[in-house]
Amino acid sequence: MIPDKAFYVNPLNVKGSTFQLDKAESNHASRVLRLKQGDEICLLDGAGIGYHAKIKSIENNISGTIKESIPDLGENKCSVNLATALIKRDRFELLLEKATELGVNKIQPLTLERCVKKTMNFERSQKIVISSAKQCCRSRFPMLHEPIDMKKLLKNSDGQFISGLIGADKSLSELELDKNVTVIIGPEGDFTENEIGQMKNAGVLFYNLGGRRLRSETAALNSLAVLNELFD
Repeated sequence: MIPDKAFYVNPLNVKGSTFQLDKAESNHASRVLRLKQGDEICLLDGAGIGYHAKIKSIENNISGTIKESIPDLGENKCSVNLATALIKRDRFELLLEKATELGVNKIQPLTLERCVKKTMNFERSQKIVISSAKQCCRSRFPMLHEPIDMKKLLKNSDGQFISGLIGADKSLSELELDKNVTVIIGPEGDFTENEIGQMKNAGVLFYNLGGRRLRSETAALNSLAVLNELFD
């Protein structure tokens, strides 16, 4: 059984059957969580490998031995990315946290025409993503990108694009989906006609989210939860 206390380990600091944590992770483990020699922990390299490890030394930076290596620990079998409009900070940060827990691989913030927010604190957002990945024991940390507009998103096509749209004919479960999907979520005021036209021209598949008007973060999390169920 994998221990519930998880820490980031730089892949370069895993050598054979030994590991060493950096200063920040070591301080959190020893001074905050009061871990000691002999305790077992979970290590996550952020690139897709998890480890069941045992602490041997808490002198300086924590080091120890690897008991087991687990590729794709905590990861989905499919690739789901999220391209979401920037929204107010507290709700955007909640979305980052929960989207990470739901297994997204990439998070692409969007500056759309009806976005109230046009910027984000990238460093703070990245820390939230990493903290959430550690909390839920994900071995691959989602890639967070700087905001772009709709045109740039659709130009940099990678896999299949789908989008929640009020009035769409099909539900998400009725779409024919690939295993590499990017979900596009609009702002509170919805997409503009121009943005909808851009998506239609790019072959984006649209789906509805039911009869209620949802906040952006709710629409995103609802979509990710359904995709997890469909791809399970």
